Amino acid sequence: MDGDQFVPIWTVANFNAVKKLTTDIEVIKEALHSSTEVQIDSTGSKVRPVIKRCTLILRDISHHATAQEIAALFNNSVDCPPCVKCTFAHNNSWFVEFRTEHEALQAYAYFREHPHYFHG
Repeated sequence: MDGDQFVPIWTVANFNAVKKLTTDIEVIKEALHSSTEVQIDSTGSKVRPVIKRCTLILRDISHHATAQEIAALFNNSVDCPPCVKCTFAHNNSWFVEFRTEHEALQAYAYFREHPHYFHG
């Protein structure tokens, strides 16, 4: 793996599960190119996973807050996409997950423009 998290496509081609399906490198490249889960580098010789950033981290939230209260911050506005899941992390932090990276960015922008003060 290089510094940009790419690995040579031949590494994937050498996986036992892939070799059971095919050893044809062109078929493997075609499958990788059509996948939404990986990205091919500009040379067409390396691949890396697509990293989806669908989680916002809320900090300094009272440890008395509930998941329902956190979700209500996101789910009660027509200008903010609803969250899928709220999880207490630790140190008064919460992970708030959205369906897509685009929705997470919309929620982030919404809260940057419309700050909320939560008192759990």
